[in-house]
Amino acid sequence: MHALGAGGSKSDASGFKAKGGVGDILNEVNMETTMEAAADQATKNAMKEHKEQQRAAVEEWEANQKVARVEDDDDFDDLLNDKELDDLQAKRLADLQKKHSLEKQFHAQGHGEYREIAEEEFLKEVCGSQWVVIHFYHREFFRCKIVDKHLREIAKKHLSCKWLTLDAEKAPFFIAKLAIQMLPTVIVFKDGIVHDQFSGFDEMGGKDDFRMEVMEHWFSKTGCVIMKKSAVKKLEEDSESEAESDDEDWH
Repeated sequence: MHALGAGGSKSDASGFKAKGGVGDILNEVNMETTMEAAADQATKNAMKEHKEQQRAAVEEWEANQKVARVEDDDDFDDLLNDKELDDLQAKRLADLQKKHSLEKQFHAQGHGEYREIAEEEFLKEVCGSQWVVIHFYHREFFRCKIVDKHLREIAKKHLSCKWLTLDAEKAPFFIAKLAIQMLPTVIVFKDGIVHDQFSGFDEMGGKDDFRMEVMEHWFSKTGCVIMKKSAVKKLEEDSESEAESDDEDWH
């Protein structure tokens, strides 16, 4: 075993004698131990007090936040009687009345439903609204039935556009005038003029089982309908998931 003191050994008692004997040394050691323990306890007490002060400060801050929120609510209650809020409510009421008036006007123009028209009604219907969509169909074509299904749902959602369908066999003049060569063909008119169109399902991804939102999104890009950002985002996310799934199936 190594020496306990510098240059000393385990059997060397000179160190004990110099300090006054074993009893004095033990007393000194006990005293040092007691002082160290007292110092440790004092440190622990100080740390505990500091933590308690921190906790109290946090509790006080949180309490102040609760008071602030209640005060904010009280301020909002006061705002309910403010003239600016009255003006805002009046504006909202005017907007609602305007919206109701527009809805009545749209319904009077034949909006809000997906309707079939005859060839002789074409010009009156197309020129009677700013936005008009017409589906040229053939009764025996399966894809025309798919378009019908989606347009019925879209017509209910987007009142500002007129949604129509026309039997291609019964409208030879406009089939030739519009140079329609494939069915189904869907044409978007703005102010009586052809604005955009698609034929077949290439614009819908080339599949028969595309979702209604895919067609709705196409119409939104033409400007004849407005689609919610959340719906567009969900459509894009779903499309990405489907693409990844197709890749996995391919591999």
